[in-house]
Amino acid sequence: MSRVSRLWSWLRGSGAVLTDAVARPEPVVEDRTRLRRAAAEAVILQDRAEAVLGEIRRHGHLGLIAPRGGPLVRRFFSLRNELPSRCAHPDDERLRHVLDVGLHSHALVLSMAMDLLAHEGRSPRLADAVGRIEGLGVAATALDAAYAELAQGPLPHSLAT
Repeated sequence: MSRVSRLWSWLRGSGAVLTDAVARPEPVVEDRTRLRRAAAEAVILQDRAEAVLGEIRRHGHLGLIAPRGGPLVRRFFSLRNELPSRCAHPDDERLRHVLDVGLHSHALVLSMAMDLLAHEGRSPRLADAVGRIEGLGVAATALDAAYAELAQGPLPHSLAT
């Protein structure tokens, strides 16, 4: 076989047809289940975190608040570590990212609020900042929405394809 013939047969390929459509990977049930479990627990824990933040805002005693707030911070970080590192399906990956950011935000907000409370006696500005703590914010809304989407069913996006 000549060099040109080999090149032509290589270029011609196996008769495969190229299309512009991108094949979407099939969703992995295990990823979706792990996301749903993490989101469900996060929604429950964020209610407890909001209660702790309310006590901080009212300048409660850190000795009574920290035993409840510390484990919440650790659990938010732990839930974040339990998330899949990547999800094959784009919808699941988007939800994974929302959960990752939301859990990280919740842990940091709670931790920083307790730190502010611990040091509020050093400055009137810190005491004022503690009094202005409002809650978990947009991250809580995003986690609620992600959980609502995950709770719809095992694989709602597979029905659209």
